[in-house]
Amino acid sequence: MTTDRVPPELSRFVAGRAGVEAVVQRCGRETFDLVLIDAEGNWTRVVLGSKEEAERVAASLEIAVHEGWTEDLALRMNRRDHWNRPGGQRRAL
Repeated sequence: MTTDRVPPELSRFVAGRAGVEAVVQRCGRETFDLVLIDAEGNWTRVVLGSKEEAERVAASLEIAVHEGWTEDLALRMNRRDHWNRPGGQRRAL
């Protein structure tokens, strides 16, 4: 992917949602995740070749970008995780 292009799936995700923010995190030796999370806790991600590229994509989408997870974003993303709810489904041991 060139540094000037925004993946279409990210544009679609942002277009229909409120409160979208992004997290940039290293996911490999030479790759970075750009994770987008909306106000409801829905999320999507894409793997990019550099931190700077991920930041440029987020800037092109006109959303806030964070390097690493804030407490608010972590809670928002886990809000939809039924494994963490009291009385919810449990993982097999």
